[in-house]
Amino acid sequence: TKDMFKAADDFEKAQKALAKAVKKRDQTASSRALEDLSTSLQTYRAAAKLNGPDAGGDIPSVDEIRRSACRVQGRSFEQKVRDRDARLKAAAASAVPAE
Repeated sequence: TKDMFKAADDFEKAQKALAKAVKKRDQTASSRALEDLSTSLQTYRAAAKLNGPDAGGDIPSVDEIRRSACRVQGRSFEQKVRDRDARLKAAAASAVPAE
């Protein structure tokens, strides 16, 4: 747990460094801060044994979290995407002049 606390502290420091670098629009410092964030996160995941499906499971992606939330709330994320695509297709079809 000592490694996890150190990694969390390093992550927080890198996060602050990234915010400062973005504010100053410094690409080099931003890149360095992102590398530090990645390293800290990987160290934390290794210490917590969150590296794969056999060692505690994978962390879900943003889309997986959205889909799960929609399922719990009784909504369908996929249905919303299909509805949007149908609206766009209908709008495109109506925009094409008939000959």
